[in-house]
Amino acid sequence: MTHPSIAVIASLVLAFSSTALNAAPRVSHHGGLIINCEPPHFFDQNPGKDAKIASISEFSLTASDNTDQATIKVWANNEPVDVKITQQRSGSFLIQGRLKEAVTKGKVWFRVNAESNDGCDDNSTWNVFAGE
Repeated sequence: MTHPSIAVIASLVLAFSSTALNAAPRVSHHGGLIINCEPPHFFDQNPGKDAKIASISEFSLTASDNTDQATIKVWANNEPVDVKITQQRSGSFLIQGRLKEAVTKGKVWFRVNAESNDGCDDNSTWNVFAGE
């Protein structure tokens, strides 16, 4: 191998191995660079994680006070669910939803996703089991 060939191979190896390290900086939904941020937190799921109940038609959960309310999205079994979002006195957000049809047998897989006010995103998932 000639010296130019070695240089080309070395350049290719460096280019492919360093792409993850030099990825573009993250930008928040507000357009600013994300340097430090705290993702939203989700808690108080009702029914709770892995709950076993006779049927399920309604659910609720809470998102932390640093959540950007406009970015909250909820799915049940991969179908979008319309939710009512109410800001509490503490600043956190109560998220309440109703399934299109009550589930009396089987599993409902819930997923919620949102961004924090400073641009970090996070999600939470949990299962609820209906029937006997």
